[in-house]
Amino acid sequence: MTQNAPEAKNGFAHEEVSQMSPLLFISYFTGIRGNCPAEWADDKIRVLGAAGRKTIVLTGMGSHVQDSDSVSYVRVPSLSWIDYREEIKELKSGGEDVPFGIYLLMPLAFSLGSLIDYILRKVTKGISSGRWPWLLTALPVALWYKLRYRVRDVFCTGGPTSAQVVGGITTWLAGGRLFCEYQDPLLGAMMTRSGMTRRISARIETWLARRSTKAVYVTQEAARLARERNPDHSSNIVSVYPGAWQFVPPVSRSERRHGVFEFLHLGTLYGSRNLDLFFSAIDALREEGFEPARTVRVVNLGAVYCETASQYQARADFQLLDALDRVDALQRARNASCLMLVQHTDERSRETIPYKTYDYLNLGLPVLGLLNNDELRSLIELNGGYTAQADQLYSIKRALRSCLTALADSRSEIANVRDSLDISVQFLQVLECADVGH
Repeated sequence: MTQNAPEAKNGFAHEEVSQMSPLLFISYFTGIRGNCPAEWADDKIRVLGAAGRKTIVLTGMGSHVQDSDSVSYVRVPSLSWIDYREEIKELKSGGEDVPFGIYLLMPLAFSLGSLIDYILRKVTKGISSGRWPWLLTALPVALWYKLRYRVRDVFCTGGPTSAQVVGGITTWLAGGRLFCEYQDPLLGAMMTRSGMTRRISARIETWLARRSTKAVYVTQEAARLARERNPDHSSNIVSVYPGAWQFVPPVSRSERRHGVFEFLHLGTLYGSRNLDLFFSAIDALREEGFEPARTVRVVNLGAVYCETASQYQARADFQLLDALDRVDALQRARNASCLMLVQHTDERSRETIPYKTYDYLNLGLPVLGLLNNDELRSLIELNGGYTAQADQLYSIKRALRSCLTALADSRSEIANVRDSLDISVQFLQVLECADVGH
């Protein structure tokens, strides 16, 4: 375990904030490049740091972190041989020296950790990503900090559900208010789980709903389904769109480019999340003589594992670029004419909103979504974007025509992101117990 005592920190932005007891923030992943749960948590930690909110972050050993004036990190290794090796590998890949004390834990991680891994594989059929062995080491540390610094509020997010369970047990034993955020629902429609694992997940969800001051789901649909599953605790369950940290300034009207219309997708394409129908729509519009379609260029910033990847590469209007760090990717995205969201065409898309949606909206560029989620459709359209049903060629063709028509019209206006999606407003209101459910 690595730590810096939070009592050594000072210089808070607001006097009334600095007088609060520390917030205990629990997330297994923080500070890991390309890891969405970590980016999600990091953005909220940035909000707390900017507000001068004294915070203790309890996180996994593989996280790459650095203390600030008001935020202190405590890294705790998992009691799992699988996790232990991954954490050491992540530290080394980030250029960090592995603390000598972590190597001293190797015999315990190998012996007891291997046994725990074996038991978990039997219980979960080898498909759990909850990082449950981390609970065994993180819980006593969370309790110590909760009592030592008289922490009142505990916020947990994930990612691995062990973070929420650590927070739940900590507040159950030592009191205080619990705020649990679920980046993905515990019982999603398309989650592949054994019968026993689903039953355990359902009981955990109910227990945490009862324990939480707020159980925060990040879509209305996920919250609605959670309320149906837990009617006795429905008043504790809310939905809050998280928003994302503003890393780069939004694109101004004068910066918007004309001529070649670049449609940029950030991320990986695979399976039913592909551009097959989008290219068919482009080709159809060109055949119909729709001139703006002739100057479309499609760029994917990330990997492509679709069966039709070779066909994409053979197209003159497609460009594949290597993935970049998040901030560099957003800087590159500012050069695009339109940003693309592409969802899977099966049920897995109905309860989730990709986190990059909020990065997109922060850029102030139009967004074209190929979606399977009515809630996400409303969000994008309210912010001046265009949407189509991901598995319907006619719908994609119509949305693309509308988008290109607007892009070709230099007089068209693009709506700004609504104030309600400012991450600072969203997150701080959650912690203040304000009514922010959508």
